[in-house]
Amino acid sequence: MEVMYRSIFKDDIASFLDIYKLSKPSDKEYKAYKSTLSDFDSFLVIEGLAEKKIDEDLIKRWLDGFDVHQRTKKSKLSRIRRFAGYLFTLDIQVDLPELPRVTSDFAPYVFTKEEMAQMFDMADDLALTSPNSRVVAEFPVLLRILYGCGLRLGEATPLTWDDVDLDSGVITVRMAKNQKQRLVPMGVELTRILKLYRTSPCYEMEEHGFLFKTDEGKPRTLGAYWKVFSTILCELGIKNLQTAKYGSRGPCIHSLRHTFTINSLLKAESEGRDFMETVPFLSTYLGHESLMQTDVYLKARHELYTEAHAIIEDYTQGVFPDDEVCDE
Repeated sequence: MEVMYRSIFKDDIASFLDIYKLSKPSDKEYKAYKSTLSDFDSFLVIEGLAEKKIDEDLIKRWLDGFDVHQRTKKSKLSRIRRFAGYLFTLDIQVDLPELPRVTSDFAPYVFTKEEMAQMFDMADDLALTSPNSRVVAEFPVLLRILYGCGLRLGEATPLTWDDVDLDSGVITVRMAKNQKQRLVPMGVELTRILKLYRTSPCYEMEEHGFLFKTDEGKPRTLGAYWKVFSTILCELGIKNLQTAKYGSRGPCIHSLRHTFTINSLLKAESEGRDFMETVPFLSTYLGHESLMQTDVYLKARHELYTEAHAIIEDYTQGVFPDDEVCDE
């Protein structure tokens, strides 16, 4: 159904959208503009705006009416600014606020040592009690790779034995985010576990096949592993302790990557290695495009890592910009 605009800018909004559509935006982008301008139009009707004039206070009052993340407000404001640019060509007075810098309130969930020990035990128990389920049987190994190497789930599941050098203890990640391959050294214990995993007759490993596979020898979908991991968390009663309304991600399989990052930094600090020297190497190890992505991982659970935060904040204050950078 076509939206009917009712404010003093109703004709200008309709004309702007007609012109904007000529730029061939995606359906999603076009609908976002229609939605934003419809909201703005309704607000102007309520305000009883009788003069074609937009000022900074008007826009701020409109944005204050949304109980949404600051990032969403910034997106709405950017659309209004584009509409205002059109109004300016019509000699209509506009005075808009600058786009705000959006600080990240994303707080990654980091598992404690006790929670990790419980997860390993539960995964091992499930493998023993469900011998007919291949996905459950192989999950303890996948869990240890994710925890021990900080890989993304989508990087671990396509691994083949050609990607794993058991002599040197190095994994070659070929299916990495942003199409960036990288070498990932493993710990001695994880290398030993993978050697046992490869030679165990229970798993029927092929010389060049996948580490984690279906009965047909194909890589398994990520959803199967998310389901097993969610079952483990549910059985252990591990719940989301974060309270932030926006930006939070509760405990999930990607939290293993966050846990690896924090533990690696704490280990480096305990061994006397300089934090600012460690971060660039860790950022490369994780496959991040920039140090800003690694910075997001440092905002772990304060109630569990108070001392770590004091160390991290002391080093990072003023080093990283505030713009949010998301990593999956």
